[in-house]
Amino acid sequence: MNKVLLRFAAVVAMVVVSGPAWAQDAPEETAEPPAAEGAEAPAEAAPAEVSDATASKAERALEQDMALFWGNRREIKVVQKRLVEKDGRFELMPYVSVIPNDEFIIYYPVGLRVGYHFSEAFSVEASYAYALQQETQLAGFLEGEGIGLKRADIQEKISMFYNANILWAPLYGKLSLLGYKLTHFETYVGLGFGLFNTTEFPADNPDGNAKNKLSGNAILGFRWFINDTLNVRTEYRQYFFQKFQGGVSIPVELSLGLGITL
Repeated sequence: MNKVLLRFAAVVAMVVVSGPAWAQDAPEETAEPPAAEGAEAPAEAAPAEVSDATASKAERALEQDMALFWGNRREIKVVQKRLVEKDGRFELMPYVSVIPNDEFIIYYPVGLRVGYHFSEAFSVEASYAYALQQETQLAGFLEGEGIGLKRADIQEKISMFYNANILWAPLYGKLSLLGYKLTHFETYVGLGFGLFNTTEFPADNPDGNAKNKLSGNAILGFRWFINDTLNVRTEYRQYFFQKFQGGVSIPVELSLGLGITL
């Protein structure tokens, strides 16, 4: 009996001692599958992360390649700053021009313009021109025939003229010449008034009478900058003054000048 009790007690002791060990082992065995699953999940997600990183790297490399390509091709060809700062500076411009819209005389004015830029956009300018003259073929024909039409038709000639104008330059830009050379330019408009020295030819005085006539004018022009000091100016000017024997005379002046900014 005692032996039986001793054996039973030994079996119970073995069960009690081995139970906690089994309980500790069991969770480890049950925890392995989640751990394995957890290990597999990152392994499955890793390719996606690598793929995203690879795509981003490829995009950055493409952007750098494009920047290098276009940088070598164009070299910063955007309007970043003005080539010339005009504010507070004077400008001199000797010029030549033509007034072609007279049927009997073509005028070639030669003159000088002096301006002051009180801002980048606005300036004032005074000008003087002496008008060289050349008769047209029609005028030569009328004179050569000696039929007395010159005095009747050529009623007035321009000798010289003076003007004062205010100019506004609202547009500034750059032009690319075949992708290699940039030209800076600005467009300006203006209004002003002046005085024309003319000679009128009334029927009773073939030698003519000298007259001074008030005038107005409108301007459209371009400055083509060479450097900080020099520019080339091309202009269209429309003048208005009272015509001899009534009406309005409208000479059109097309000019080319060299601007010198001081």
